Parts: sequence; C-alpha cells; structure tokens
Amino acid sequence: DCGVPSAFNEAPKCEYCTMCCNAKNDCYPTEDTSVEKHLGLNYGSFAAVFFAVLILICGRAALFFGTSTTPSERRPEENDTYALSRIGK
Repeated sequence: DCGVPSAFNEAPKCEYCTMCCNAKNDCYPTEDTSVEKHLGLNYGSFAAVFFAVLILICGRAALFFGTSTTPSERRPEENDTYALSRIGK
C-alpha cells in the first residue's frame, strides 16, 4: 500500500517496489515517467520550468517588437514634418 489514498495515516515508502497499490485496490507501476527519464524532472518541476521559459520568451518578444515608433509616438515637430511629407509638401 504505497499509493494514495492509503489505508495508513502516512503512505509507506517503497524504493524498490515495481508496483504500487492504494486503498482502493488501484495499482500502477512505479517506473519513471518519460519526462523524468529524459529531463530528470517530475511533472510539477517541468511545468514550472516550462512556464518560466514561456514567460521569458514572451517578455523578450515584447521588448523586441515593442520598440518601434509609430506616428502617434513622434514628437509634435516630427508630426508636422511627417504630415507634410505624406501630403507631398
């Protein structure tokens, strides 16, 4: 009974078990998941790393794409020059 929910107050730890069953008689193998095998992370850690990287990528993209100036961001004297150049004067 190393699964959750357990028949005990605290689920027993079994490092060398190949199968783990809980109080509801649901059993599952105790092998590592593919994420644990390839990256050495459990699902919680993987999700935290994934979202941190996603936030960093979005932040870098916002800095990269957010630096261009549009006509409304120009100073007033630049607006005059811009407007005159657009109407051909």
